[in-house]
Amino acid sequence: MNSRNKRRNKLLLLFIIVVPMVLAIIYYGLLAVNRYASSAQVVVVDSAAASALSQQTAGAAILASTTKQISKQETIFLYEYLTSPDMLAALEKKLRWHEHFAEQYSDPFYWIGEKVSREDLLKFYERMITVHVDELTGLLTIEAQGLSPEFAHTTLSAMLEQSQNFINDVSRQLATDQVKFAEDELIKARLDYENKRAALVEFQSKNSLLDAEAAAKSQAGIIATLEATLATEQANLKVLLGTLNPNSPQVRQQQNRVTALKKQLETERRSLVSSAQDGHLNVIAAAFRKLTVDAEIAEEAYKLSVSALQNAKIEANKNIHSLVTVVQPNMPEDPTYPYKLYNLLTLLVVLLFIYGVTRFVIASIEDHRD
Repeated sequence: MNSRNKRRNKLLLLFIIVVPMVLAIIYYGLLAVNRYASSAQVVVVDSAAASALSQQTAGAAILASTTKQISKQETIFLYEYLTSPDMLAALEKKLRWHEHFAEQYSDPFYWIGEKVSREDLLKFYERMITVHVDELTGLLTIEAQGLSPEFAHTTLSAMLEQSQNFINDVSRQLATDQVKFAEDELIKARLDYENKRAALVEFQSKNSLLDAEAAAKSQAGIIATLEATLATEQANLKVLLGTLNPNSPQVRQQQNRVTALKKQLETERRSLVSSAQDGHLNVIAAAFRKLTVDAEIAEEAYKLSVSALQNAKIEANKNIHSLVTVVQPNMPEDPTYPYKLYNLLTLLVVLLFIYGVTRFVIASIEDHRD
């Protein structure tokens, strides 16, 4: 029984620890290719912060002083762009990035064929390019791998150049859209104002009145004067009737004056007040007032649109963003990957753990059988 257990333990040791470790040593010693990594740190800031950064030294002090001016929206856009097929296509065009990794055949885990689907190529690209965003500072850390130090450095430099163009295009597009919207609103407000003013002028010409409200007030004043005059003349008539014969010339003359005033007052009232007919001053004044208010509102909207356009242009200039390289891409001297010794030791620890768990499980099973 003991000999069988020893033989079993040797087999477990062989297949769980020795064989995987030998294969791993062969891989890391003979097959694994050295991969060099070039890294850089960048941040997207507005124009004011970019000017400040250009005059200071890089580091935490810079980021602390410009945190409020860092555009997290553009940072997210840039993060997505760095890991997108568009960036891969740009690297393919500039550096023939795919061919660089297709030229090595020794490492099966980091080899990719010359003819491969876009989806598989993008997955491989995402393994070779690492992008990390610091949510607190908005700092982007970018790492690009290559089979040579020069290629890793060139790849990252090309990515930063493309990123700067991307940020410029995004900022310019956002600014252009903002100003274009304000310009369109200004055109609409101006046309509306011109139409309202034209309608008011046409109404004035049609009715031969510069200000219908003022004319109506003047007419009302005339009526008030006539009413006061009529009241005075009626009082005079009563005085004459109290002293003279109703058929006397003085009384008849006064009666005619009163009658004439009543007719004139009625005529003036009819020309001023009407509930439905056109051509009466109250109707004309009401229509004139509506047109005047519409024109004033349109004028105010036009003024606000002019102001909004000016503000949009100012804000557009403020919102132009730039990509600031806080840490320049480095030229690696030693390979960064793979971590051969670290990976082998980690693998050994994991295999020893698996070996111990397996022996424990088998021993527990045998104890239950006994």
